[in-house]
Amino acid sequence: MINLYQKITLGEGNTPLIRLINTEQFLNWQAEIWAKAEYQNPTGSFKDRGSILEIIEAFQKNKEGVVCASTGNMAVSLSAYAARAKLNCLVVVPENTPENKLKQALICGSKLIKIKGNYEECVKKAKEIASQNNFLLCGDFKTRRLGQRSLGKELAQAKINFDAYIVPVGNGTLGCAVIEGLIDHEKSLKFIGVQAEGSNPLSEAWKNNISMFRPACRTGRYIEMPKTIASAIKVSNPLDGKLTLNWVNKTDGILLSVNDKEILTAQELLAQKEGIYVETSAATTLAGLVKIKYQLSKLKVVLILTGSGLKEV
Repeated sequence: MINLYQKITLGEGNTPLIRLINTEQFLNWQAEIWAKAEYQNPTGSFKDRGSILEIIEAFQKNKEGVVCASTGNMAVSLSAYAARAKLNCLVVVPENTPENKLKQALICGSKLIKIKGNYEECVKKAKEIASQNNFLLCGDFKTRRLGQRSLGKELAQAKINFDAYIVPVGNGTLGCAVIEGLIDHEKSLKFIGVQAEGSNPLSEAWKNNISMFRPACRTGRYIEMPKTIASAIKVSNPLDGKLTLNWVNKTDGILLSVNDKEILTAQELLAQKEGIYVETSAATTLAGLVKIKYQLSKLKVVLILTGSGLKEV
C-alpha cells in the first residue's frame, strides 16, 4: 500500500556535500570549506523540503488547494508538489518578480497573482485568500520550518565535524530550521547568516545589538522597499526575524550583509573555481565567507547553496 508521502515525494533531500578544494586554495583557507548542494533538489532549491510537508498537511485538513506568497523559489516548489498531489495552487508574487523564476510554476498549472508592493504585501494577500477559501496558507511558517529541519539532520549525520554553517537569510526560516535539526540530533554549529545590503534588517539589528521588537516590526528595523539582485532574500520584515537573532546569539554566530557586487563576484568564483552555478541568493554565502574570512579561516565551514543559477537565466 502506497502511503501519502510516497504519493507526493519527488525525491527531495539527501543532497550532496561537496568539498570546495579550489576555493580553499584560492582563499588560502586554513581548514575546510564544504557546500551543501541544495540546488540539486527536484525543483532546484531547498524549498522542496518544506513543500512536501505542507502538501501533506493540506490533504490531512481536507483542503481544496494551497496558497503562498513568494519571491520565486517557493512558488516553483509548491506548484510542483501541488501538481503531483492534484491540488489547486495559488501563488502571490510581487509584480517585478523575474519571469524566468515563475515559468515552472505556470507550467505546473498554478495560478499567479501579481501585486504591486513588496513581499509583505504578498503575505497579506495570501492570508486573505486562505481565510476566504478552503485553501491552506503555506510559506515560511511552522510546517515549512519542520520540513527544512531535515537539512540540519543531514549535516549532523555527516561524517564531517563542521564548526559553522553559512546560510542566506531572507525570512530567516531556513537558518533556524538547520540549527533546530542539528539540536534535535544533539549537535550545534555557529549560525552565520548573510543578507543582501538594501534588504538587511536583521544584520543591522544584530550589529546594533537590537533584541527588542516593536509589535509592527519583527526586526527592529523595517525596510519599506528592499533593493537587491538577490530576489529570493529580498524581504523587508522577516517572518522569523526574532528567532533568527536568538539562534545566532545562542550559537555565538554572526549576521552580516554583502552588496550586489560582492554577490556577483562570489557567484562567478563558485562557477569558475568549482563548476557550481548558483542563484544570487545562494552566492551570498560565499560572499559572506570572503568578507569575514579572517574571522573564520581556521574553521571547517559548510555553505548552504540554496538554489540553482539556472533559475535566473
